[in-house]
Amino acid sequence: MQVFEAAGRHGRGVQVSGAVALVAGDRQTDGIFPLWSIAKNISVRSLGALRRGLFIAADAEVAMAASWREKIGIRTEDLDNNILSLSGGNQQKALFARALGSDAQIILMDDPMRGVDVGTKLDVYDLIRAEAQLGRTFLWYTTETDELDNCDRVYVFRNGQIVAALDHSELTEEKIIHSSFAEVAS
Repeated sequence: MQVFEAAGRHGRGVQVSGAVALVAGDRQTDGIFPLWSIAKNISVRSLGALRRGLFIAADAEVAMAASWREKIGIRTEDLDNNILSLSGGNQQKALFARALGSDAQIILMDDPMRGVDVGTKLDVYDLIRAEAQLGRTFLWYTTETDELDNCDRVYVFRNGQIVAALDHSELTEEKIIHSSFAEVAS
């Protein structure tokens, strides 16, 4: 279990705890295992749950990957194909399937939609909203301001400090930009 503590705008700490999974934005460097199949790339975060005795239950691994292929819309006929056989958007969907198919209650997303087509983005946004409704927490670093529409709360950082905490209702690109460059009152 991981515990994160974040200082709020007024110095109060907030703790968030639970199992954690990461969806890397740079899938080639930080996300995929390029020598593995699609199924193994999806299931690697859940090996403990797929274990039967000392071994991984191959049928459970395939069933989990197949379930997520359907749920998230990964376009492939064969989950035994190499992960590199997928388009970039489908590789990113596999990374989301890995995180969401796990026991993680906290999903860290590091600019996860970088270089992904619009259709894939819309599919994944719907899935994130559905999973958040089920109680999962998503911490989302993004460089795309239109993605902020999917967030309940946005924190603007500058020099490692939170300089603004904006609720969804008060979120505008102007406020984000202003917060990014305005001097912080101590």
